[in-house]
Amino acid sequence: AAVYTETGDPQSVIRVVERCLPDKLSDDQVLVRMLAAPVNPSDLNQIEGTYPVRGTFDDIVTGSETMKAAVGGNEGVGEVVNVGNSVSGLAAGDWVVPRQSGRFGTWCTHTVTSAHSLSLVPASWRAGLDPLDVACLKVNPCTAYRLLRDFGQLDRGDYVIQNGANSGVGRAVIQLARQWGIRTINVVRDRPELDELQQELQALGADIVVTDKQLGSDDTKRLLKSLGAPIRLGFNCVGGRTTLQMTKFISSGGCLVSYGGMSRQPVTMPTSLLLFKDLSARGFWMNRWYVDATNSEILEKQKLKMWSDILELTRSGLFVRQPLAVSRWPDGLDAAEAQPAVRNAVAWGAGLKHAFVFGN
Repeated sequence: AAVYTETGDPQSVIRVVERCLPDKLSDDQVLVRMLAAPVNPSDLNQIEGTYPVRGTFDDIVTGSETMKAAVGGNEGVGEVVNVGNSVSGLAAGDWVVPRQSGRFGTWCTHTVTSAHSLSLVPASWRAGLDPLDVACLKVNPCTAYRLLRDFGQLDRGDYVIQNGANSGVGRAVIQLARQWGIRTINVVRDRPELDELQQELQALGADIVVTDKQLGSDDTKRLLKSLGAPIRLGFNCVGGRTTLQMTKFISSGGCLVSYGGMSRQPVTMPTSLLLFKDLSARGFWMNRWYVDATNSEILEKQKLKMWSDILELTRSGLFVRQPLAVSRWPDGLDAAEAQPAVRNAVAWGAGLKHAFVFGN
């Protein structure tokens, strides 16, 4: 398991240990063999101690010591190995995902947790899918799903505009919008390989791709004013000046929804946009939505439909997960051998998003 005993720089505080699991399960516990788990920016924020959801620090027993530590990771998929006497609805061989962030860490080969902290992925939903498809389901694709569903009426042919368009959420927005007849304007950072990225996003279904530097140009202004359909929503994960420029293109009565702030710059909205265009600004946090869903039968049904919809699109080849750098933890790999791969995966600026795949 990849654990940390204190918060701080992920590369400095994370370490891989071989921990001892209990010999016998409590009545409500489940033994899970992890299949795959991604490394999300929020996981790194959690290790740093800057994320609202803290890691769960428990007594972890290794061969030589007992430490108070948290296992990294909040997203992933595992296979049930065994269940306690009072557990119902789960059986050996079932695939499960964490119900909420912070309940248990996913960067491990095996874990023991309460049945209440798990959600079943029905066999028919995950049939024929790679474990990574399910491991990466709950955060980015579901954020995109809710952004497109929960913030106003979108009619076929309408536009949304988003920054961070090549992120995991951005790619998911492009693909889901294409399936639902919504068109997308996609803002990315300028880069040397821009043509390649534009072609990649257009292959996913992007209608318009512009850079942050092009966003304020006269050509872009003319293009976006000539669309012939409203830009109903803006999706922001960056903040700062780029977000302000993007917001100006949202049509009257529209909404800017922020779900991240990678630049760590504030989101500002001029009074004129509030008064004369009646724009609104909202925030969205997927984890809060999941917490609300545990207390709402309506949201729980929406959650299951959302998961089913995304996995069905994936199985049909109409939705693909974002590119990943995969680190494999084969059976028998010891802690010292796993440590370099884990340290590399948790580095800010590590390039492609990383994911761990466990077992042979």
